[in-house]
Amino acid sequence: MKIKVNYLENILEISDEKILSIELENKNYFYRLVSNIYSIVNSEVVEDITFYDQNNNELNISNKIKIFVNFFNFEFDSKKYTNDINKYIINELDENDKTILLKSYNKLIENFLKILNKSDLPLQILEEVTIDNIIKNLKLTINSKNSLLDNLLLLIELEKTLKTNNLLVFVNLKQYLTNQELIELYKYAIYNRIKILLIDSQSYGTTASYENKIIVDSNLDEFMLK
Repeated sequence: MKIKVNYLENILEISDEKILSIELENKNYFYRLVSNIYSIVNSEVVEDITFYDQNNNELNISNKIKIFVNFFNFEFDSKKYTNDINKYIINELDENDKTILLKSYNKLIENFLKILNKSDLPLQILEEVTIDNIIKNLKLTINSKNSLLDNLLLLIELEKTLKTNNLLVFVNLKQYLTNQELIELYKYAIYNRIKILLIDSQSYGTTASYENKIIVDSNLDEFMLK
């Protein structure tokens, strides 16, 4: 994937072999880039940023970007994750699993109707008994981890398993990770072929292993490090 940002000199190359890190010492440019990505995530038109595939065909990936700024809450219980997990579980069920679930759920409904019939109120159940509704009613959620690195690795594992093909954008993540933890994250993302982009508001010097880097200093001079 290639990203053309009109106010940056270099094309942003998101590859399967290296992680791209952008370090923007110029605060206005940092805010502008992060704000633009938020707008794209919200399906707004941003003329300054264009996405291309490796054959230079323009891409629309407004629904394929996740941006993370708050590393104390990854929102694993969000509606988007819940829907993706439900779809994944439903697709993984074989016919025997579905039959067992439907029989068990129908038995539950039958027993509940017997209880309702004891009431003087004219009550009925309107919900259609389907696998989709059964899974939805179970309210599946993801158990988060205790450490930041473990949650990041979990995030990559989810993207790999759910096959959502998202670009994960992390803002100022380097403030929270050691260099060794950063390398472990990079290696895990590359191994699982999950595309990630780091955007930071300060420079951290030379590149880490598995990293390409663009530095934009306070004077808007731009440097590419590989």
